[in-house]
Amino acid sequence: MHFLRLLFCCNLLLWLGARAQAQEITQDSSVRFFGVPLVFFSSDTKWGGGAGGVLTFPGYRLRSSVTFSLTYTQRKQWLAVFPFAWYGRHGNWRVYGEAGWVHYTYRYFGLGNNYSNDYVEYYKAEYPRLRITATRSINRRFSAGIRSYVEGYRIIEKEAGKELDQHKVIGAEGGFSSGLGVVALLDTRRNQFFPRNGWYVEATLSGEHPLTLSTFRYLRFLVDASHYQSLGGNWVLATQVYTQFTTPHAPFFQLPSLGGNRRLRGYPDFKYRDRHIVLMQHELRFPLVWRFKGVAFAAAGAIFGTPHERIRWRPNGGIGLRVEFDREQEQHLRLDYGWGEFPGNSGFYLTFGEAF
Repeated sequence: MHFLRLLFCCNLLLWLGARAQAQEITQDSSVRFFGVPLVFFSSDTKWGGGAGGVLTFPGYRLRSSVTFSLTYTQRKQWLAVFPFAWYGRHGNWRVYGEAGWVHYTYRYFGLGNNYSNDYVEYYKAEYPRLRITATRSINRRFSAGIRSYVEGYRIIEKEAGKELDQHKVIGAEGGFSSGLGVVALLDTRRNQFFPRNGWYVEATLSGEHPLTLSTFRYLRFLVDASHYQSLGGNWVLATQVYTQFTTPHAPFFQLPSLGGNRRLRGYPDFKYRDRHIVLMQHELRFPLVWRFKGVAFAAAGAIFGTPHERIRWRPNGGIGLRVEFDREQEQHLRLDYGWGEFPGNSGFYLTFGEAF
């Protein structure tokens, strides 16, 4: 599997190089598009393919964008995901979020810290998703607004006799998840694709209730804070602190988690999941040659269910490569390899944009 991924990446990098050289001799355009084909193989999906890309267009100070990922696998799983961000021409408004449709097989590793590392059960879910946040500027740095999200989560297959099949966790039968919230935002970055200096801090209080048409009732509070510091010579130190606290009765599929291509890279998606999460990660970004950059990262995160529970920190580390396909906007194709504390907790990631 790793050989196939490596072979695909080598061919992709050669194609990127030819495209990048072509871009260098053409005039800049106000609207830009970049896309790549995707081919992959894993034991969960068998063969899969699709396409990914990003469209950017003018905004105020920051560039507006629509990213897309379309994949289909040999096991008849498919995802269509469209993250987006729009910045008003005069800088007063920003609207960002994600739209998508998913029909996919997931792994459930249990809730909390009391499961063995090899515990896993599989389930297949299908759902539409829409998440949208709209904020209005208070001044050049601060903005505030509202967040809304809708997710019609339907579980269509489970492993017989296991936790989800026995309805031992909230949300095991699926449900309609719909919530509203308020958002406060601080953003001093000059470039949202590859910041070299500045802060990005988002604080959100949101909840679900029958009044929001949700099946569930709970609140959550989230703070996502990232700082970027130039070290000179195009070296950048990026730091993120991410916390989320959730009241009881939230469905398992809306609980915060560690793992995947953004939080504790190397651990599988949703490896650790509970009501509360704390994460800190650092990333050193540095130039290599031509349009290539290197990355070294390290992080530690924890999940817990009650304030009095002893926190168990989960470490990770890794290295990465960035391929700059748009020099002026500093947009990158991201290749990361991360590993965690147990055998089997390692992974390779190929995607667009930075982890944070």
